[in-house]
Amino acid sequence: MSRRIHIQHVLLSLDPGGLENGVVNVINRLDEGRFRSSVTCLKRSGPFAARIKRSDVEVHALGLTGGNDFALPLRLARLFRRTGTDIVHTRNAESFYYGFVAAKLAGVRALVHSEHGRVLPDTPRRMHVQRWMLRFTDASFAVSEQLRRDMVQHVGVSPQRMEVIYNGVDVERFEQFKRAEARRLLGAADGEILIGSVGRLVAVKNYELLVRAYGRLAAAGTRLVFIGEGQERPRLEAAAAACGASARVVLLGHREDVAHLLPGLDVFVLPSLSEGMSNTLLEAMAAGVAVVASDVGGNAEIIVDNQTGLLFASGDEAGLHNRLTTLLADPGRRARLAEAGKSRAIGTFSMGAMIRGYESLYERVVGKGPLGAN
Repeated sequence: MSRRIHIQHVLLSLDPGGLENGVVNVINRLDEGRFRSSVTCLKRSGPFAARIKRSDVEVHALGLTGGNDFALPLRLARLFRRTGTDIVHTRNAESFYYGFVAAKLAGVRALVHSEHGRVLPDTPRRMHVQRWMLRFTDASFAVSEQLRRDMVQHVGVSPQRMEVIYNGVDVERFEQFKRAEARRLLGAADGEILIGSVGRLVAVKNYELLVRAYGRLAAAGTRLVFIGEGQERPRLEAAAAACGASARVVLLGHREDVAHLLPGLDVFVLPSLSEGMSNTLLEAMAAGVAVVASDVGGNAEIIVDNQTGLLFASGDEAGLHNRLTTLLADPGRRARLAEAGKSRAIGTFSMGAMIRGYESLYERVVGKGPLGAN
């Protein structure tokens, strides 16, 4: 039997988030006969480590606390050599800086880097360094065509050096969860319209805009539900109080049963200032929920405006308010958008297509060279 390719996935942590969820999905679905995985978290492990189903996956946490740790690449290089790593796969800029140096020191067979969402332009120095590092990286990709274009335009990456592999959604995961049960779990009353979002409560998600737009609705029989936790919680609570909507804005915190809850929503909103390719947006569509999103990053690649969902200009509170008003008043349109969105998620953003993309890339960069110990 041929030796399996050993991939070391390098990221900051396995705390809840879209990037982290994507890493877990890849690890759990790569062909076990051809690949094995390890995870290196530069900061700490995190709750999503428990979602990894493969028993042979090691998770390493290196305790990075902030600032520049000049010894960290040496520790990483020793880890790569000790574990017989064939491919180092770094996600987003910070893990790339450390992982690049360590991979070169350790002499690993191949280095892969992927971009999953960032605010550009970055500082000139950081963009210059990343542009230089990518010249010596075996493969790189972005999770949306818009993010790829941003990397080319702002960072100066050669278009030939960066591919696109779309995130995939596990559509079958949502088939088993019923709307009635989801609404029971969410405490929804008969006829109540639930608007919601899923994600970390951080500034880039721009959830305060959603609270303000919702507060302007003054619509009885509705609630706004946030599933996720983060440092923006006090700001969201204050914003809800300021517009007199505290009783109708519910912050559920982090939940492990998101797939159970999503089908209970009537409208899903993603108001981010920046996105790569949003897993939660794809999951909401797969769950059969009408979606509204800001026109940033890969959102316009997921949503065909007015056909599979609605888009609004980033930061446009009035625009978001108008789209919510339209959907609340027209249940037929909500149903049509939900059905079309689900069809698009199934047809274009399947988990199988994503995994085939990863497997093809990994096998290509390793080629016929010698593999590490397994």
